[in-house]
Order: sequence, then structure tokens, then C-alpha cells
Amino acid sequence: MKKVVFSMAALVSATAMVAQSNGSDVVQLGEDNAIEIVQIGASNNSLTNQEGIANRAEVIQGSADLNSRNSIVEQFQKGNKNSVSAEQTAGDNKIYQYQVGNINELSATQNLSLEGGANLAEQSQEGNGNIATISQEGKNNKGYQTQIGDDNKGTLTQEGTSHYNELIQEGGSNIATTVQVDIFNNSNQKQIGTANIATIEQWGNKNGAQQWQVGGGNTMEAIQGSSVFDSDTGYIRQYQNGDENDAFINQEEANNAAFQDQNGDSNTASIEQNLGSFGGDNYVYQKQFGNGNDAIVSQDGTNGNSYQVQRGEENTVSASQSGTYNRATQMQIGIDNSAVAEQGGFLFTSRGGGVTQDQEGNGNEAFARHEEDNNSVRQLQIGNRNSVSVTQNIVFIGGENTSSQVQIGDGNVAEGSQEGVTGIAGESNLILQYQRGTENFASSIQSGAFNISDIYQRGNGIVAENTQIGVGNETILFQTADGNVGTVLQNGTNNFAGVYQGGSTTSGVR
Repeated sequence: MKKVVFSMAALVSATAMVAQSNGSDVVQLGEDNAIEIVQIGASNNSLTNQEGIANRAEVIQGSADLNSRNSIVEQFQKGNKNSVSAEQTAGDNKIYQYQVGNINELSATQNLSLEGGANLAEQSQEGNGNIATISQEGKNNKGYQTQIGDDNKGTLTQEGTSHYNELIQEGGSNIATTVQVDIFNNSNQKQIGTANIATIEQWGNKNGAQQWQVGGGNTMEAIQGSSVFDSDTGYIRQYQNGDENDAFINQEEANNAAFQDQNGDSNTASIEQNLGSFGGDNYVYQKQFGNGNDAIVSQDGTNGNSYQVQRGEENTVSASQSGTYNRATQMQIGIDNSAVAEQGGFLFTSRGGGVTQDQEGNGNEAFARHEEDNNSVRQLQIGNRNSVSVTQNIVFIGGENTSSQVQIGDGNVAEGSQEGVTGIAGESNLILQYQRGTENFASSIQSGAFNISDIYQRGNGIVAENTQIGVGNETILFQTADGNVGTVLQNGTNNFAGVYQGGSTTSGVR
């Protein structure tokens, strides 16, 4: 056992210093340890402490092209075959490195290519085979890395001004990566478990991102902005608890916010907002309970918001919005539910449209889509194996359409379709359908303007169909009891049909 202490007054072959007022203290305990120290500049200080066998330490403050001033490096490592490296130029930079265990690696660099200073890097590792890397270019950036366990890897890249990142990893084989560009970006990452992956990429100003994973085999990715488009004041929060979950968020320009919470196993959540476009005060919230759930949201435009909640297993929900003032709310409770909401299309946006879908039970399906403009859909299903579908103004422009469908019971099917007619704009169509019982079927198709279809059914084995083509048509169909069948077809203008059935009867109006 031997102890070697290096200082300003005692230099050896592994140490080189240039300029005055620099200070370096070195303590080594063990065998086959090596230290290299280079100081070029003024008022720099370094402290390196090594205990163990075959450890390596490196401190470089300043270079032939760029001096270092008023900077600090402190290193401590205990164990075998560990390596620690710190390199800095410019002024007022600080690096603190600590690791205990075997075959660990720490690396931190500050201002090697860009001017700046006053950056702070703190790294701490306990365990074996861990790797932590920090690269800071610019000024007033702060990076904190803590890893406890084995074979964890953390990488932080900061370029710009006043970025902040904090990483905590506990467990084994976890990987975390963060890239921050421009100014005032903030991020936090925490992973507890095994084989988790977390990634954050921030471009622009004042973005915030939080990621928290507990379990094994989980994946998180958050992207704010790009090299082409910034993401201004956008906020992301992702939380996952379980195994084999996947969460993805990508948002650009501007003021976007996204939250995703997943509890269970094998869940997937994805959010995309304003990709490749300007504007947008979009908001998305997704929360999944159970296993094997899938939630997707895509928003373009401004002031759109989407809210999706799933409770149970094997549920699927998807919302796609294009245009302005869109909103979609979907909630599913049970197993094997599916809900799809689409606003706008390839050629037409959806302005002021809103979709709300609630499902309780198992095997329910709900679909809603409308284009141009001021459309609204409200669907509620309670029971098993129910199916609701709404289509409004596909291809044709115009329409202040409203569709509301409520189903309570088993095996119900309700479909509503509202379309415009070439040469007629601003259709004010309305479809209201209510069913209570089992084996019910209701379908209503409207084409034209100023049409109203109102169908109410209560009982078992009831079938109702309604078709209106023309202008100013109105149909009211009311059925109660069992075994009723009603069919209404109107072709023309200014027509009215009212049908009421009580008991086991069959009617038709044309």
C-alpha cells in the first residue's frame, strides 16, 4: 500500500501545470492508479481523490487556445478500474464527480467549442459498470446526474443558456438521454427498475419536461421543437408504472402541453402536436389504467384540446384533430373498448367542432368524425357490445351539424350520417337517437339542409331507419315495448313525418 499526494509544490510525470495561482491537490490510496492534471489559465483549482486499484483520473483546465479561469474540479472515486474525466475552459465553471464501485465511468466537459461559463455539472454513481456523461456549451447551465445500481447510462448535452437537467436512475441497465438547445429549458428524469429508457430533446425557449418510470422494460421519449421549428413554453409530463410500457410525445410551436400517465403493463401512449407548423395552444391529457391499452392523439392548428382516459384492459382510443377550436373528450371503462374521434380531413379542417364519447362495459365501439364546421358529437354507451357511429359533412363544405346518441343495454347499434349537397352550404342538420334495452337498431341518414331526425326507442328487438334527402325535412319516431319496426323515407322539400308505436307493430312512411 502506498500513498502519493500531489500539490502545486510537488509535480510528477503525470502532472502538468501552466500559469500562476492555480491549485491542485491529489490523494491516491491503492495500486496502479494514474492521474493527469493540466491547468492553463488563472485561479483554477482541482481536487482528486482515488482509492482502490487501477483507477484513472484526468483534469484539464484550459487549453492552448482557450484559457480557464476561476474554475473548480473535484473528483472522488473508490473501487477498482474506475475512470473519471473533467475538461473545462472559459470561466467560473464547476465540476463535481463522485463514484463508488467498480468499472464505472464519469465524464464532464464545459465550453470546449462555445464561449460562456458559469456552468455546473454534478455526477454521482454507486454500483458497477455505470456510465455518466455531461457536455455543456454556453453559460449558466446546470446538470445533475445520480445513478445507483449496475450498468446504468446517463448522457446530458446542453447548448445555450440557463438550461437545467436532473437525472436519477436506480436499478440496472437503465438508459437516459437529454439534449437541450437554445435557452431556459428545464427537464427532470427519474427511472427506478431495470432496462428502462428515457429520452428528452428540447429545442427553443422555456420548455419543460418531466419523465418518471417505475418497473422494467419501459420506454419514454419527449421531443420539443426541432432544428427547424422551436417549441415555446411547451410542457411535457410522462409517468409510467409497470412493465413494457411505451410513451411518446412530439410537439412544436407553441404553448403546447401534454401529460401521460400509465399504470399497468404493455400500454402505449402517443401524442403529436403542431408538427411542422406554427401556432397552437393545444392541450392533451391521457391516463390509462390496466394492461394492453393504446392511446393516440394528433393535433394541428390552434386552441384544440383532447382528454382521454381508459380504465381496464385492451382498450384503444384515438383522436385526430386538424384546424382550430377543436376539442375531443373520450373516456372508456371496461375491457376491449374502442373509440375513434376525427375532426377535419385531408382537404378540410374542422372549425369549432367538439366530440365527447363515454363508454362503460366491455366490447363497446364508438366512432365520430366531422368536417367543416361548428359540428358537435356527444355519444354515451353503457352496457356490452354496443356500437355507435357518426359521420358529418364528409367531402362537402359547410354544416352546423349536431349529433347526440345515447345507448343503455346490450347489443345496441346506432348510426348517424349527415352530408351536405353540392351547391348548398351551411346545413343545420340535427340527429338525436336514444335507445334503452337490448337488440336495438337505429339508423338515420340526412342529406341537404335544415333537416332534423329524432328517434327514441325503449324495449327489446326494435329496429328503426330514417332517410331524408332534400331541404327542410323533419322526422320524429318514437317506439316503445317489444318487436317494433319503423322505416321512414323522405325525398323532397318541406316534409314532416311523425311516427309513434306502442306494442308489437310495424310501420313505414315514405
